Amino acid sequence: MLSFKKLNLEDITIVRPYLRENPQLLCDLTVGATFIWRDFFEYEYTIAASCLIFRMKIFGTHKAYTVPLGENRDEALDLLDAYCIEQNEPLVFCIVGDLDLPYLSARYPGFHAVTERDYFDYLHEAKDLLELKGGGHKATRNNISRFMRSVSDWRFEAITKDNLNDVRLFFEEQVDEIPKDNIALLEEAAKIIEIFDHWELYGMFGGALYVGDNVIGFSLAEKVGNTLYNHVEKADTSYRGVYQMLVSEFMKKFGDDPDIAFINREDDNGDPGLRQSKMTYRPCALISKYTVYTTSEHPEEWRMRPY
Repeated sequence: MLSFKKLNLEDITIVRPYLRENPQLLCDLTVGATFIWRDFFEYEYTIAASCLIFRMKIFGTHKAYTVPLGENRDEALDLLDAYCIEQNEPLVFCIVGDLDLPYLSARYPGFHAVTERDYFDYLHEAKDLLELKGGGHKATRNNISRFMRSVSDWRFEAITKDNLNDVRLFFEEQVDEIPKDNIALLEEAAKIIEIFDHWELYGMFGGALYVGDNVIGFSLAEKVGNTLYNHVEKADTSYRGVYQMLVSEFMKKFGDDPDIAFINREDDNGDPGLRQSKMTYRPCALISKYTVYTTSEHPEEWRMRPY
């Protein structure tokens, strides 16, 4: 019988090896995204047949599982099937990618996949986001020019132990402005502070945009294989063009690397303004994600989305 354990910070070292292979380039299957959102989605985990399986609460209504990560998926799924039967719990999969669909549809005759557009990842070719050439990037270049015309004493630095506190102080001021009823933003903020407190354990890197001696924006990311995953991007929007400047300088500092082919800028969470903003950077692809229901026995309301 499987036994699921709450995912805690100290479990990074246990799960990290299973997240080093990410052929579908899904941001959710990285250390950063997993641990930033582990409490919000009530993550639990187990190791079954040498595979990692996450269990979490989705859409505020029901539990779902990730497709096993590891080489013995069939054996791991046999164990998961038996576990759900024992628990009298319908089996639902979340964070399912395109490569998983044929495998799951062949295994489960009652297979039904729901496309989760709000959680599609925005994927960019690193060279394109670095150079920002062509008409499609004209608006971005214009915003960068506006920033540079209006601000003379700016600089961009890699985040190190020497300036980490500068970034933290800037972000703590931003946290004070988050509405107290915005649970998701408050949870994200708490985990960003956790990253600052456990910088080496998380294994992230990042950059800070300064004006004078003050940080006005920062980005945090991690590299897995040939892809850079941009997990956090925060800035003071009183400076026009600050986000475009942050993206551009971040790419110059970290994206100009022959080992990096792609940049994953995560999803838009269904926010219309964020979706519009992310599309202005001209992604080369949107990485699809699905929720998969394995039988027709699931309550119909489970398939309804609160959008």
